[in-house]
Amino acid sequence: PPDINELNLPKTCEIDFSDQDDLLHFRLLICPDEGFYKGGKFVFSFKVGQGYPHDPPKVKCETMVYHPNIDLEGNVCLNILRWATATPGVATATSGVTTAESGSPFAPRDPAGWD
Repeated sequence: PPDINELNLPKTCEIDFSDQDDLLHFRLLICPDEGFYKGGKFVFSFKVGQGYPHDPPKVKCETMVYHPNIDLEGNVCLNILRWATATPGVATATSGVTTAESGSPFAPRDPAGWD
């Protein structure tokens, strides 16, 4: 597997593994450089459980933001991540980045997708 330092993240993202020995818990900083959220700084925490890839990771937006896929407590609608559960964790994380950067009003959260 590739080294964590060799990740090819978009320039608008930074990943933080506070415990280098625990790759199942990490934070992702997203700083969109275009669109409605341009100039913002959004922090997401990821907790990948033992059931991964069959169970989706727990994703929480730690930054207060209005987005149709994020509730008032920061919970990210999991249906946007479910399709990626068969891919490596970073691919799942970057699928969340795409959603967070898009801010599309045409992708409202689906209450059935909440954990």
